[in-house]
Amino acid sequence: MSKRLHVRMNREQLLEQSAHLEHGGMMVPSPREVPEPMTDVSVQIETNGVSAQVDARVVHVADGQVGLALLDAAQARTRLLSLLDRPGESDDGAGNLRLRITRMSSLEKQNLALSGNRLERMALLKDSNKGLHTLVLKNRKITSEEVRMLAGFRNANPQALQKIATNAEWLRDGRIVTALVGNPKTPPQVAVRLLDRLPNAEIRRLARASDVPPAIARAARRKLG
Repeated sequence: MSKRLHVRMNREQLLEQSAHLEHGGMMVPSPREVPEPMTDVSVQIETNGVSAQVDARVVHVADGQVGLALLDAAQARTRLLSLLDRPGESDDGAGNLRLRITRMSSLEKQNLALSGNRLERMALLKDSNKGLHTLVLKNRKITSEEVRMLAGFRNANPQALQKIATNAEWLRDGRIVTALVGNPKTPPQVAVRLLDRLPNAEIRRLARASDVPPAIARAARRKLG
């Protein structure tokens, strides 16, 4: 029987899960009773008084968060994203924010990318203009967690991924490096070079993984000898 978990997430935290959801997973705050890895769980996620339930498997627990692999990723995405369509308690809601952004001119979007808050930055990453990704990275308020999310975003602008790969501070975060290496939009020569920054355990995982670019899997196997 699956263990039941109940977690609360605000809209901003839920928007940050976009990249994880693309990969069939998500991160949630650790509940009071932390489940063991490889435990099947039924997770009730509450946002602004409404909730959605998803079935998942715990894959790791660290830094106050639980990493989940969704058992039915498509269904989970539908249920979780529906929470964002409901009105917010303290702002005009994620739906209205997306609508406001679609009505902006290109220049207005560029200015927002450079100066917007976290919720606005996350919304801009979903805009059809992928050139905004590199501008969001120039926003002085951007956090390492946002950079890690963009590094793993399968619809990311390759130029933005290359920019992340040249930033020494961001590359000190192993999660960012791992996300870049496993992202098929990362230029292959960049991803292969970053293998040198990963521990052997992660390289072994990449060598066996089926969800990474074949060139990276081959490079990982060569590195292991």
